[in-house]
Amino acid sequence: MLGGNDASVPIADKATRAASFGQVADIYQRGRPGYPPAAIAWTLGPEPLDVLDLGAGTGKLTAALLAAGHRVTALEPLPEMRAILTETLPAATAIDGRAEDLPFADDSFDAVVAGAAFHWFDREPTLDEIARVLRPPGVLALFGNRFDTSVDWQRRLRGINGGAGIRRRGHWPSQPELRRRFAEVDDSPAFPHRMEVDPAGLRDYLASMSRVVTMEPAERAAHLARVDELWENDPELRGRATATLLWRTSVRRSRGAFPR
Repeated sequence: MLGGNDASVPIADKATRAASFGQVADIYQRGRPGYPPAAIAWTLGPEPLDVLDLGAGTGKLTAALLAAGHRVTALEPLPEMRAILTETLPAATAIDGRAEDLPFADDSFDAVVAGAAFHWFDREPTLDEIARVLRPPGVLALFGNRFDTSVDWQRRLRGINGGAGIRRRGHWPSQPELRRRFAEVDDSPAFPHRMEVDPAGLRDYLASMSRVVTMEPAERAAHLARVDELWENDPELRGRATATLLWRTSVRRSRGAFPR
């Protein structure tokens, strides 16, 4: 998860935020959503592939790839995150490393993917490294989750959470940028999926955000208290033990890497 190329965040601050996930690895594992099988199928097709998962974290995307039958190498530089991935997903090969300097030979993988991670990387060296390790024709796929804001309470939750996520300018390389390196670039439809949450689980989701982890303690406590207040007072949540949090997963898929 290390690196930085989001113009909205200073580089030094971004490095601090990227490293902060190690402090909340358990919270991240509990609070973050996975990825739906339909998104994996659309991206990679039915045949088992050798897939490199960059910035794999605790293995949210890795788990979906394994479930689809792919052979997965998960690259994650933070030992706290990697330890959870190794324990919960022994079928994956977990490797310490950075996206900007991949510890693999040329033409090692059929596909390279990143789930909620690419914005942490230094873009150009990472794309150079991806092109190097991809086995022709090669697939690069960037996955992102966002709230389904057609649900009223989730729209109010986004008001607390802030940010436009995968829709933020510069979050992913643009289609024109990727077409300089790949023959085909496509954006997927939005794939729906869901997770059941209780008040603690919803709090864990927000507590796992890097900007929340790096807040001063009093500021962080006040921010998370707003999530508790939402559950206690929102007409769609009040009095409920659990709720269904609806997500939409989008993928930007690039295929046919140009020869280096």
